[in-house]
Amino acid sequence: MTTDSTRRRLLVTVLTGIGVALGVVVALLTSDVIVGVIAGAGFIAVATQMVNLWTRHSGPPVAHH
Repeated sequence: MTTDSTRRRLLVTVLTGIGVALGVVVALLTSDVIVGVIAGAGFIAVATQMVNLWTRHSGPPVAHH
């Protein structure tokens, strides 16, 4: 695994954690779990796509045989 790949995975992991925390906070503030799930999932989806664009990854890594 390269250093760039390691940094990308760490960044996606951190952003996913932020998305989960955001979802929990929204769910608590609105007293609606569905709204929290939507907020968290939306953040994770947008953040992951931004990381993919910034690192020029269009999808999951290709398996080499």
